[in-house]
Amino acid sequence: MAEKVTLSLNADTLARARAAARHAGLSLSAWMDRAARREALRDAARRQDDWMAANPGIREELDGFDRLADRIEADRTGSGWTDLSEAA
Repeated sequence: MAEKVTLSLNADTLARARAAARHAGLSLSAWMDRAARREALRDAARRQDDWMAANPGIREELDGFDRLADRIEADRTGSGWTDLSEAA
């Protein structure tokens, strides 16, 4: 459920947001929701990347888990790949 909030935007920012929303065929509210969600996810991904870089042993564990999951899936389905990036 959407919540109503009041935002104060710079006039130039508001004009750009309105134009982008029109271009995308969205209401200003829908466009702002999408833009805020994207930025929040990008920020979370940056923080995860920073954490992974500071903890390189975790990457080795995750890679090992991925290899194990691939073997289990290949045994289960008889295929040699489990995601679309390997299908092409």
